[in-house]
Amino acid sequence: MDNLVSERLLPAVTKPAQYVGLEANARRKDPRSAELSVAMAFPDAYAIGISHLGSQVLYALLNSLDGVACDRTYCPHPDAERVMRERGVPLFAWESRCAVRDFDVLGFSLAYELCATNVLTMLDLAGVPLHAADRGDGDPLVVGGDALADSPEPLADFLDAFLPGDGERTLPPFVELVRQMKRDGASREDVLLAAAKTLPHVYAPRFYEPTGGDGLAVPRPARDDVPNVIDRAHIDTLSESPVLTAPLVPVAEGVHERVVIEIMRGCPNGCRFCQAGHTRLPVRMRSVEEIVAAAIAGVEATGFDEVSLLSLSSSDYPKLDELIERLSAELTPRRVSISLPSLRVGTQLKHLPKLTSEVRKGGLTIAPEAGSERLRRALRKNITEDDMFAGVRAAYEAGWRKVKLYFMAGLPGETNADIEAIADLCRRLSAAGKDIVGQPGAINASVSWFVPKPHTPMQWCAAAEPERLLEIRRRLRDLSRRSAVNFRFHWVERSLLEAVIARGDRRIGEVIEAAWRAGARMDAWNEHFDYARWQAAFEQTGLDPESLSCRELPLDTPLPWSHIRCRRGVEQLRTEHEQMRDALGQP
Repeated sequence: MDNLVSERLLPAVTKPAQYVGLEANARRKDPRSAELSVAMAFPDAYAIGISHLGSQVLYALLNSLDGVACDRTYCPHPDAERVMRERGVPLFAWESRCAVRDFDVLGFSLAYELCATNVLTMLDLAGVPLHAADRGDGDPLVVGGDALADSPEPLADFLDAFLPGDGERTLPPFVELVRQMKRDGASREDVLLAAAKTLPHVYAPRFYEPTGGDGLAVPRPARDDVPNVIDRAHIDTLSESPVLTAPLVPVAEGVHERVVIEIMRGCPNGCRFCQAGHTRLPVRMRSVEEIVAAAIAGVEATGFDEVSLLSLSSSDYPKLDELIERLSAELTPRRVSISLPSLRVGTQLKHLPKLTSEVRKGGLTIAPEAGSERLRRALRKNITEDDMFAGVRAAYEAGWRKVKLYFMAGLPGETNADIEAIADLCRRLSAAGKDIVGQPGAINASVSWFVPKPHTPMQWCAAAEPERLLEIRRRLRDLSRRSAVNFRFHWVERSLLEAVIARGDRRIGEVIEAAWRAGARMDAWNEHFDYARWQAAFEQTGLDPESLSCRELPLDTPLPWSHIRCRRGVEQLRTEHEQMRDALGQP
């Protein structure tokens, strides 16, 4: 296989370095001599996948198990896909060069909705039948985890099993069961049934039948010995998740080239739109000592000049002041910067720029989400304008020169006044820098479109119609002319598609396959996304994307993801939903 890749693929593609598989800190266990082999697949380009922390953590965890070898694979770019098909190069594992179809388990990290067609590309390039029902004992078991395992029905026809929740808890026992049953000569059907019956966090779609209609078909057990609901897994402490002291170093450029350390999992804020904030509970955190040791080891093992502290809300880490002081003392002499994404504006934020004053300044990122206090209260986004201005002024005083703001538009109950409030807030935050640095501060405002996500209090809400979103985009552009505020907008068509897949039932798999067969590839990439292919797929399957996404769902009806049980149950979500409507003054 190595000759096929080096002789047929690499000379014929752009950026061939991304396919060579020579990353520093690779584990390089031989899948051919292991009792069980696992291909960890990230269904997007190498630049994205090599930077994905969750995939690297599970890759390291599996390779620490006796008798298990885990390799990696990513989705080839369309130019490489074309060459591979023309020249007979099947999808391969990056380190061993073994064909992916020869692995025992093929595990996908399903991080976002727009990776769906890439899953089909990778299965097809590997020579693995697209549909789980068509696979035999010689094919790998195809499993999926991460965000889309919480609402798995759109991909249910293509995967053998989903492992919802923390992969550190779900993947090792699944792999051990497969290894034992492989040793005993069990069939794939027996393995999947045993996993569904005996492991508490496994959903095997073949043993469930969708019932209901109107886009809300709910899976029900087709046999008596599999559970009605599958609990989303969680580890008890974050120390159960391996710290990457020697992360992979990309050979070709990755979107993030830095040491990434997860300091906290889960979020205490409970923003009503946030799927991760509701599904990744309870809140768990690493100790300061563990984080500092990991940062030093990671920098020494990679040569990266940045350490990123990852969580859904870094400001809520209870010992953040101490952590930044300790890290600054260790990293500043090494000329290594500290990145703090996901900051919540509040009393702590006012101190953070000073704490990092000796570290190279990048941009400060804040997520107000909405321009008006009224909408922020409805979203349960507890940010006040006083806190925002205090935080931004402190950032300017400490030497920060760029502020990035994240907003959502197309929200339930939103008015034109709320949209104008976004532009007004940006202008005033920019002007806050004039007294301090002598000129308005640069504000980069990113506007995404509200997508109702499963397992949140807003899962029943309607997405705004595309015409309304285009109107909002035009209005904000007009309001920001001749200012230091630069607006960037997510694609309206992508957000519509994301909403359809996020809340879809099993029928959406037909749309995904039709779009893929029409040529849909790399839908998260501007240069590859073609919504016309998706429009044709919707027409072919007789489904209307706007009627699926731009409608409110009944509060008393089971939903396509009701069989995946998270810590916050439907009654609690319904109560939060009603409180949101009260805050908006809606009946």
